[in-house]
Amino acid sequence: MLPQEIIRHKRDGHRLSPHEIAAFIDGVTSGTVTDGQVAAFAMAVFFNGMNRDEAVAMT
Repeated sequence: MLPQEIIRHKRDGHRLSPHEIAAFIDGVTSGTVTDGQVAAFAMAVFFNGMNRDEAVAMT
């Protein structure tokens, strides 16, 4: 799954699946997700929030 698709999904107000969150975090830890993409993801989460299931999957 591409980071920009995950970012777009969250930006558009959708809930992220545990698979999407795991894929994004894997990209962050492996270095395939850029700093700009991390910032865009953080901004999407800031504006749209995360539900409990998303927060649990993130941690």
